[in-house]
Amino acid sequence: MAILLVDELTKRYRNGTLANDNLSLAVEPGEVYALLGPNGAGKTTLVRQVLGLLKPTSGRIHVDGVDVVADPKYARRAIGFLPQAQFAMEAIQVGELVYGIARLRGLDAGEARRRTDELLDELDLGPFRGTQLRSASGGIRRLAAFATAVVGHARFLVLDEPTNDVDPVRRQLLWSRLAAFRREGTTVLLVTHNLAEAERVIDRFAIIDHGRILREGTPAALRSLVTDRLRLEVTTTEAFGGAHPALQPDPATPGAYLFDHSDLAAVSAWVQAAHESGELVDFRIGPPTLDDIYTVTVGDPRREAVGAAK
Repeated sequence: MAILLVDELTKRYRNGTLANDNLSLAVEPGEVYALLGPNGAGKTTLVRQVLGLLKPTSGRIHVDGVDVVADPKYARRAIGFLPQAQFAMEAIQVGELVYGIARLRGLDAGEARRRTDELLDELDLGPFRGTQLRSASGGIRRLAAFATAVVGHARFLVLDEPTNDVDPVRRQLLWSRLAAFRREGTTVLLVTHNLAEAERVIDRFAIIDHGRILREGTPAALRSLVTDRLRLEVTTTEAFGGAHPALQPDPATPGAYLFDHSDLAAVSAWVQAAHESGELVDFRIGPPTLDDIYTVTVGDPRREAVGAAK
């Protein structure tokens, strides 16, 4: 049974804005499921309804088989939630915050201390245990908020932009924790714009725009929307003498080429030689990314802006 079932969900605000338009999805136990989409696409409205904070105009939402439209308090008890907004409790210390939320989540004093210590160590927050939130950087506050969302061992987590303001090193710790949730069987509904990093941990994703799901599936299944071929992206120098014959320019991406899987060995050898000779400064070989799938589905806002200007 799906841990989250959203069925024909519609939310229209009093001012007439249609935020979710007959939207349906199912998230399976142990799955990391991502919601992608531009600002104003309806992602936050969907999350607020899943959490029981907003009542839909029509449709069903079940969490673990419980109708959370009829029983919104169940959602707030059962789901570990990381909102996009920062905590307003400025005077509390990082360690006190995590421990206090653990106790509110029902952990006894000993387990709450153990779990707090575990998360502070795992997220490299130990040096900031006694730091008040008002004195902490945005990234440290964000990681502390993440720790409060996951401290109670909830089976289902909703994480809204968890990596906002987090430095690159600690971002990797956070993604490692998400990958661990996947192995441990915890279900995660993830809202993110950090597609390149999220791609490593998600199982499926939905691209939402204007309140509707435009595409849904695994990254592997949806790559064919872009191309079935591999892509080489290069940064060249003035000494660049031209591309290997197997490479064809990718019209969608400047400085990128497409090639067949059967030519991987030949292209890799050419790249190594060109890099050693100083023709290439940097390069990347791989399949289409989530960014590519997202752009093909939603459209490139830069191109739309240019078209509007004309």
